This record gives sequence, structure tokens and C-alpha cells, in this order.
Amino acid sequence: MHTYGIRGASLLGAACVLALTGCAQMGGLGVSPGNDARAAVIDQPSHECNPALGGAIGALAGSMFGKGKGHLAGAAIGAGIGAFACMAYNYHARKVRDARAVEAQYERERGTLPASNTIGAYQSELIPGQTVKSGSKAAMQSRVTLIRGTNEGKPQLKEQLTLFSPEGKQLTTVTKDASAIDGTGEYETNFDFNLPKGIQEGRYTMRSALYMDGRQVRTNEVPMLVVS
Repeated sequence: MHTYGIRGASLLGAACVLALTGCAQMGGLGVSPGNDARAAVIDQPSHECNPALGGAIGALAGSMFGKGKGHLAGAAIGAGIGAFACMAYNYHARKVRDARAVEAQYERERGTLPASNTIGAYQSELIPGQTVKSGSKAAMQSRVTLIRGTNEGKPQLKEQLTLFSPEGKQLTTVTKDASAIDGTGEYETNFDFNLPKGIQEGRYTMRSALYMDGRQVRTNEVPMLVVS
């Protein structure tokens, strides 16, 4: 009995590895930040995946789980692993409001600038909208307002995006350094992604989280309705 358990775990690992290697590196899908030469922009390109290839390899790996009905179930599980394991993201950020404007607003509302680094606002939305076709491109776009503290140095910011299934299971997660957010100002960030084709329809959830100096400081959750 222990041998079968070990063999099953080993095969699951093999399915995951094969599914991941099915991701074809085909170049990024970044959204153009525009022509404003004054905007500070940083791109961290990923690679657009090939979910069909990833799903096929995942299904092949998953079919190793058994024979008959178990064989078919394993193939379906493997195909799901392949599609979402192959999902890739591009991340970029740009400044949309300078320090003078942000500090003036903060002082009007609060009276004085903060002593420590402060996130004034953090909002996220799906672009072009909350209804997304499987196989199409979309982006999680966020606005971050940072006020650098008068008694602190430059903060280290990271942004994380996590996708949850209609059943609430975590499917993918990715974290990127928000190195363009380096001082007081309002910034626009984008996680661009290509949703795998043929995935289950339903209401998914995209969660964005902002970390400052290793500590999670803000989160947003946005529903995403996937249709075929």
C-alpha cells in the first residue's frame, strides 16, 4: 500500500514537471505604457505560454495515474495542471502623478507629511473588463499612491497576483518587484496575462496584494467571469 502511495505522488510530480515544460516561451504580451517621455516605466517581461501544448503534455502525464476511468480522470487533471501551470504574466509600472501633487493633496487632507513610508491608496481593476473570454488577453491594473516618509529611506515594494478557481482553489500566483515605485507619487501597475483557452467557464477571483519591506500592506479582490 505504501508503494502505491509513493508511486502516485511521484507520478503527480512528473505530471506537474511535464506540464510546466510544455510552456512555450513565445515572447511577452506587454501593454504599451504610452508615449509620455516623462513617465517612469519599467517592464519585467515574462513569456507568453502555449496552453494547448502544456495541456496536452499535462494530460499525457496525468494519464499515467491509472487505467480505465482512473486513466481518463488522470488525463483531465493533468490537462488542468498544464493549462494553468503554463499561464505567464508580464509586469510593468509607470508614474502618473508626481511627488509635488501627491504631497500637496496629502498635506491638505492630513495636515503634514508622514514620518514613515505610507501607502495612501491602492485600487485594482480588470482591463478591458470583468468578463474575459478563455484564450484572450487581459490585465490586472492597479493604482498605487506612495508617500515617502520624512524619516525613512526608499521602500522595497513587491506586487503579487493570485488567481482562484470558481471553487476557491488557488490556481496560479506570481510576485514581481515594483522597483519603478521608488518615491512619493501615484503609479499605475499592470499584470498582463493570456488566459488559457478551453478552461472551465465560471466566476474566478483575481487577488492583487501589495508588499512593502516584506510586509503585506494592501489587498484587492476582483471577480473575473470566464466565458468561451
